[in-house]
Parts: sequence; C-alpha cells; structure tokens
Amino acid sequence: MGSHGERPRVLDAAQLIRIEAVHRGFLFQHLYAVQLLLSAAATDATSIVIEGDEDVEIVAPSHRTYVQLKFRSTSLGVADIADALVRFDAYRTMHAEGSRAGAAAFVVATNAPPTPSLSRVIEGAGWNADTFVDHPGASLPRGHAMTPPSRTIEEAFDACRSTAARLPFAVLSPETLVWKLAGQVAMAACGGGARRDHSFPVNELPALFEQLVIRLQELPSPPANYRAQSDEPTIAGEARCRLIVGHSGAGKTSWVAQAAQHAAGDVAYFDVGDIPGSALALSLSRELAARYGDSGGGLGRVLLPGASGLDILRGIGRGLAEAGSELTVVLDNAHRLSPLDLLAVVRAAPQVRFTVVGQPGSGMSELAVSLGVTEERLGGWTCDTIAAEAAASGCRADAATVQALLELTAGLPLYIQNAMLIAAEEHGGVLADFCASVSALTHVTETAQELILSRVVGLLPPDARDDLGVLSLSDVPLSDEEVRSLLERTFGRGAGAASANLRRMRTAGIIEVFGNRLKVHDAMRLLGRGHLADLDRDVALAARKALRDVVSASLRKDWAPAKLALYLRMLAETGDVKTLVQFGTEELFHELGLWPVIAPFLDAAARSEATDPADRFWALDGLVFNEIKGGSGPGTLTRIDTMKALVRRHGLGVRERQSVGMKEMLLLAVSGRTQDMRRVMRDTAAAMGANPIHRRIFRYNAAVAMYQAGDMATAADEARSVAEEYFRILGIGPQDVMGRNAPELRQHLKSSETLADDCKHLADCLELCAKAADAGGGSAPFARIHAMKFYELAQAPDSMLRVGMDVVDESVRRNDFTGAREFIESNLLPLLGQLKLASYLIPVRSQHAVVLAYCSEFDAADAEMARLAPYEPGLPDEGRMELAMQRRLVGRLRREGPPPQWVMPPGTPTTFEGLLRMARRSAPTRKVGRNAACPCGSGLKYKKCHG
Repeated sequence: MGSHGERPRVLDAAQLIRIEAVHRGFLFQHLYAVQLLLSAAATDATSIVIEGDEDVEIVAPSHRTYVQLKFRSTSLGVADIADALVRFDAYRTMHAEGSRAGAAAFVVATNAPPTPSLSRVIEGAGWNADTFVDHPGASLPRGHAMTPPSRTIEEAFDACRSTAARLPFAVLSPETLVWKLAGQVAMAACGGGARRDHSFPVNELPALFEQLVIRLQELPSPPANYRAQSDEPTIAGEARCRLIVGHSGAGKTSWVAQAAQHAAGDVAYFDVGDIPGSALALSLSRELAARYGDSGGGLGRVLLPGASGLDILRGIGRGLAEAGSELTVVLDNAHRLSPLDLLAVVRAAPQVRFTVVGQPGSGMSELAVSLGVTEERLGGWTCDTIAAEAAASGCRADAATVQALLELTAGLPLYIQNAMLIAAEEHGGVLADFCASVSALTHVTETAQELILSRVVGLLPPDARDDLGVLSLSDVPLSDEEVRSLLERTFGRGAGAASANLRRMRTAGIIEVFGNRLKVHDAMRLLGRGHLADLDRDVALAARKALRDVVSASLRKDWAPAKLALYLRMLAETGDVKTLVQFGTEELFHELGLWPVIAPFLDAAARSEATDPADRFWALDGLVFNEIKGGSGPGTLTRIDTMKALVRRHGLGVRERQSVGMKEMLLLAVSGRTQDMRRVMRDTAAAMGANPIHRRIFRYNAAVAMYQAGDMATAADEARSVAEEYFRILGIGPQDVMGRNAPELRQHLKSSETLADDCKHLADCLELCAKAADAGGGSAPFARIHAMKFYELAQAPDSMLRVGMDVVDESVRRNDFTGAREFIESNLLPLLGQLKLASYLIPVRSQHAVVLAYCSEFDAADAEMARLAPYEPGLPDEGRMELAMQRRLVGRLRREGPPPQWVMPPGTPTTFEGLLRMARRSAPTRKVGRNAACPCGSGLKYKKCHG
C-alpha cells in the first residue's frame, strides 16, 4: 500500500506490525546501498557487495569495510549489536591471519541514536578502534566510501534522490533512477539475475546507469505525486502473463509507469492501440531486438533473413534465458486488438513475462479464457488516499463524505480528481455539497466519469440500458433469481432476455459478479441512475417498489446491514412513511449508522398534522431518542411536549405514556433538573403496567437518569439488578460468559423471539454498571468486555465500538498499554474496517495512535496521525480540537516517555468469582432503609422492591 492507503484489516495485527518492521529494515538497507552505488565513483572502492558476510561490504584495493544496517523505532542498545560484534571479531582474525587481504573496518550504521549504556561501551577502553557506530549526527571519518545513514526511510530516499539528481541524466527523474537501483540491489541481495555473486563492480556502474536510463526513458512518465491504489500489485508477478483490466480513468497507465520504477528486472512498454493486429508481432519483435537482441549472441541470431515477427520473438526469448535476464513486456491498450493476435505474441516467447493492460470487453475476456488466467483489477484509491488528495486539492471532506465519494466513483483516480476540481470551482471546495448534488442528479457540470463511461453504456441496446437503470438502484449484490424477479416486475422482462442483457453488461465490465450474486459496478451506477431518471415516472416508481419487495424478502432469508440500508432507502423513495415510522423507533438503525437515511422522512411525518396520531407520536419518539443519544438541543423538550399532547388528545396507550415519560425523565436528568426528574420518574412508575418487559426497560432508564443526576451508587445497584434479570432470561450466569467469545456464547443462550433485544438490553446494563462504578471510584471488572460480547450478539456495532474505546481507555488508565494495543488491533480496527462506520474512523484510529505512543512505537503513531491529517479540514471544531489533543499527547509521550507498563500484582484474583468479590468490595454503596422509598423510583418501599 502507498503512504496514503488505509492499513489492511488483518487477523493478527501484531504480526502485521512485525512484518512491516522487517521490510522497513530491508528497505533501509537497500536505500543505503543505492546511496553507495551513486557515490562510489568518487571513492577508491572497486566493488559493493550486497548480503555477503554482512548487509553491505565496500571493497577497495587495500581495505574492506563491513557494514551492518540496523533500523530501530527508538534507540540502539548493546543487545542490538552484540551478534554483529562477535562476527566482526571473526572477520578481524581472518584479515590478521592473511586469509583475507588488506585492512578491515567495521561499521554498524543505524537510523537511531545509541542508548546511554551503549554510548558508555563505545567510549570505554575495550572498544576496538576499527569499529564505528554510525548514526545521524555522528561525527565520524567518512573514509572507505562510507555514507551517513538517515533517520527515516523518507530521509534516506531524499538523500538518494539528491545524489541521483547530480548525475548527467537530465531527461530522467531522479526518483525513477533511485527506485530502479533499489530493485537491482534487491535482486543482488537474493543472488538473482546477473547478480549471482551479490556484487556491483564500480567500473561497471556507469554502464548500468546508462542502461537503466535508456530503458526507463521509453516508459510513460508517472504522475508527479503518484498515489498508490488499494492492494496494488507489482508489475512483474509470479504468473508469466497477467491481464490488468479497468475502465478508462482507473489509472492503469499511471500504475504501469510507477510500478516499473520498482521492478527488479527490465520492463519494456508498448502502446499497441494504434498498431494493426497483423503487424503486432513484427513491430514488437523489432523493437525488442534493438534493445535485447544482443543477449546471448547478437542481433544476427534473431534477425535472420525471412524471419517472421514470431520467429524473432522466440529468438529473443531464448537469448534472454541463456543470459539469465528477466524481461517484462507491458502491452497497453490491448483491448483494441484481436485476442488471437495477442495470444500468438504471448505464446511465442515463454521466457518473457507479459502484462497485458486494457479495458474490459469480450476481447479481454476471451484472452483470459485462452490463457487460463484471471482478469485483475486495480483496487482504486482508499478513503485515506482520497482524503489526502482532497487536502492537496484545497477541498474539505469528513470521513463520511470521503466514503460517499468512494462509493460514487468506485475509487477510480481520474474520476476522484475530476470531482475535486468541480467541487473546488463550483462548491467552494466542500466535497459534501458535490456528493449531494451528484447523488440527487442535480449537478450542472457533467463529470469526467459520465463523459467517459457514457461511451460504454451507449454501446448497449436500449432494453439493456433500461435494465442497467433499474439495477443501478441497488448498491448491494443481488442473486440471479432476485435480478430476474426485479426486471420481470418492472418491465415484464422474460428470463432469456434478461440473461442476455446481463451477459452483455458483464462483458463490458458494467456488472460485477460475486459468486452467484451480481451488482452494477459502482462507477457505472451514476450513469444507470441518470438513465432511470429519463424513463417514465411510473416505470421508475415500479422499479423502486419491485426492489423494495425483493429486498424485503431477501432480508428475511439473509439479514445484512447494507441490505437493510437499501430497504430503508426504497421505503423512503416509494413514500412508505408508515413502515419507516415503525422502523424509526428501533435502536438498530442508530447502531448501524442508518439514522440519516430515515431522519428526514420521520421529521416530515412528525411535523404533519395529517399523519396518523400514533405514527406521528412514534416518529417524534425516534427523533427524541436520537437527540438524547447524541446530545439534546433546545427543540427536544418541545418535541416531548408535542408527544404528551398527542397522548392526551388521542388517548394513546400505556406504551406511549411510558415512552414519553422515560424520554422526559432522561432529558430532565441531563438538564440537571433532579427534582422534576424524580417527579416524572414516580408518575411514570405509577402508570406502569404489569408487562415485565416494559418494567425492565423502565428500570434501566431510571438507572440511567440516576447516573446522569450523579447518584452513582443507585445507578450501579439498579443496573446490576436489571442485568441479573436478563441473565436469568437468557438462561446463563456471569460465570458462563468468561472465556467465551460471542459465537460460542450464543450456543448457551435460551432461544426466544426477544433474544436480540434481551442481549442488547443486558449489554446496556453492563455498560452502565461500568460507567457508574468508574464515576463512583470503584470498578466493574469485565463488565465492558462482557457488554461487547452481548452487543455483538445483538448486532449493535455502534455500541460495540463505543464500549470498545472505553475498554481501551480503561486499560490505558491502569497502564496496561500492551493490553490496550492488543485489544484495539484485534477487535476495534477489524470491526471498523468491516462496518465502515465513518463517525468512528477518526476517534478509533487516533486512539490507536496514542496507544502506539504509549507502547513507544512513536514512528508508527506519527505515521497514523499523518494519515488522519487530511481529514482534519472537514471535521467540526470539536473534532479538530480532539485530534489536536491526541497529536500533542503523542508528541509529549515521545519527548518524556510513557509510564511503566502495568504488571499484574501478586495475589490478583484469576477467577471470575474472585474478581467479582474484589469488585463488590470496591464498588460504591449507599445504605437504604428497608421502609424507605426504593431509589429506583418505582414508588414502592425498598423491602418490597429491590430490598
């Protein structure tokens, strides 16, 4: 991934960090060697050896310098170089005995300063005078072609680029030469190609530079600021032939230009778009012969009289094989040629690797089948990359907007850059406004995406374009059966005609297939929806109703959040307000981040006097719930007054009275009006029916109100009591939760129609226990961990992430930084990548950066903060302030160092029962008289209620 890409979501995040550290060490070594190669001509060195006895060896007529490279995130200690010093002793003996000629010098080159203990060793009497520890800022003699090491990978590259810029190759960018040399160094390190001896003779370096320059000048130039795509492949993989397929605007040629810089072997680029298919073999072979025909015997072996283009290619391939050379030939715009012509060329030279680049279509599909390979597609830009491009373009975007632009453009670089250009010119740089106008099809300027892809859509027959318009309504894959049902209900389209249209669209790259499911390519949906808008209004409405019904049936078979979001949109777009209102009271939509989809429709229903009173009440209930959850505003109390008026005027039932009473109670608690809160609590409890489900919900909300009012002891007691009831309902006890993950725990739960709700409510109680215990100076061991398990069982991701962040903070507070890091990397980051809840992207990842700093991984923490920086202009003031505070904390930890890591003290309980006893001893308690009113607000005496 490029520097602006998101971190991959892996099963073992700690293993990923170790792997990254290993490869940083290799790249540091390779760039150090490149700097030596670039500057060797000005020294007395005769050769540079890569991965011989040491990482790098500098050989001169009278001496040999052994260099061991060390890349560290903090400092270099004695233990880091102990093995190297032992080896240095062995080399020193060999030189002294004469088995190796000349004098010897030994260098440990590192990016990090030595620790105080190592500095004392270096300055001590026993340190050998021929051994040096070289680091940035060290004042050492620079003899023997030694080059100063850099602090970071970026600085090492800049140093190489600066040196390369002084070489006489003005038409070639220094960056290109550096990366190409780094590839040569990597090849030498593994003893591959022409570097089986791992050595670069200095007198051959000018010829090597010239050769690289000549070949690289023929490649397309990469963009000045190239941004890598997601999971970007190397240009020369293991497969002998690869097909890179993508629509115009996908960044294929830019990828070729960039990837060629890093290829260890030779890369030849040919744009075959304007070459007649019959002339391809001859044109390609003569170009290759001019450059590579001398491999293994000269041009005469391949340019025989009367030889065909395919004959010449065969000869070149044999010559390259004999010389041990590796060549990758890139054939760009291959979609314009016959697959038979391409196939003949690829098969003629089996010793050559081919990368065939083109747009999707029947020709590329036929070539893939003939070669037995799979078409590969570039992954597009990630959210982090889009955010970085937005910042560089002067645009502002928060995480949600970046995700929306990714979905509009499928991450294709050209379309994203064009969108930002339009946003800057027409929307003051506010990308959210651009995305909103495009999504609503109200934009004025036609985007590059529409201009380019309209040619692809224009090749479809009219009925296939109509099918595309209908299928573009869905942003989730549908099964073949669901697609046929959708088209049959909308157009009366038969299965045969629908299948034929789908085949056409799939061949053109318009349709993506996921197993037995398919959907329109994200970049194509904009054009499809535009075509649907041009169809008759009744047809468009019929399509939406048909999709609504298809997705409704699909949800009953296979529930998924994305499918549910699509169903809600179709309810809204078909005007099914009554069903939307029913959904609006469900907490699930707040958990899945779907609230913005239905909020405008609930607001309209709540404002309208024409709405059925009960529907209007529940629309208001959903709005008030969201406002209390996110921080109520001045209009919340007005909404509650309207709800109370609806209950009075229309005689609504107990459930409505209970709901409005609890909402008012919570709002009064948040506002600090404790006496009024207790009054409403008593009134609501008195009107409460006998339904145990309703009573448990009321008691939990009463506990929340007590917590908001500052009565932590009552809140903790009541939450724990309600939690115990839910444990009994689920048929388990707290001890059953220990050591089991959510899927395993599910097998022990008592099945019921309210299982998901019961799990959610139990998790709410456990979370409240933990919050009240924290605020009251006590503790609730494992309460949050167990809450997360039940939130997972209830499919409540918003709460999972929120509580998970509290778990991390809890670990940091007790100085368990290792545990905090393991938890956030094993649980929260994978969950964030899976659910794509944009509102948590910045908080979770900035928290991860802080945890990395607490673990002394300062470079990794700074890198994560740098990846988040492009989002900052699009954040509200509060979000920018929080990110700035996190950044300052990382800086302070780097300067001052983190506190010591917590170690479990002797005697700490290791069983659930022992931890529970410890928690009860430290939990806040308050003595309540047996005849006093129960603090839960039920109106009963304590002995008759919770006593």
